[in-house]
Amino acid sequence: MSRRSTLLLGPLSTILALLLMTALPQPAQAYTQRTYVTVAQGSSYCVQATAGIDHLTPGVWSANQAWGAAYALEADCVTPKVMQARVSVELWQWDGSHWHWFMGGAGYWMEGKTGSDAWGPTGPGYGMDYTSVRRLGGPGWYRTKVEAQVSVWDPFAARYIWKGGTLYSGDEWVE
Repeated sequence: MSRRSTLLLGPLSTILALLLMTALPQPAQAYTQRTYVTVAQGSSYCVQATAGIDHLTPGVWSANQAWGAAYALEADCVTPKVMQARVSVELWQWDGSHWHWFMGGAGYWMEGKTGSDAWGPTGPGYGMDYTSVRRLGGPGWYRTKVEAQVSVWDPFAARYIWKGGTLYSGDEWVE
């Protein structure tokens, strides 16, 4: 191969690579999710939550789903802890002036034990499909509201009480 061919090959391969990157379809993200966010902390526990929302996007692996999970950790918010926890998941819609409850939640709690596995903290989770309900609400902004709580012994009340907080997924435009 001549020196001229070698010098020309470098820029041509760069141009070809750029053409392929722009011509081939790029993966799209069709969901919004916030993971392992601290929503409450006490002297002996930390409550974290995950909240997510997805909407069906043609050509992309997706579905009309809203989900959430609750995790318990030691007070350092790093070390997983075994505790009784619960999570409630709601779907909210923006009507142009304020957010309003659309479905889910309404006193429904998924309860379970927290802990850890090879991928990190584990805890009760809940997901819901909003395909048919979405048609009733029409296009617009939607988000998931997650309530995550753990059962903590209260010595003053002499009983277990629920401690936790709220996490929103972030907003998704749904057609």
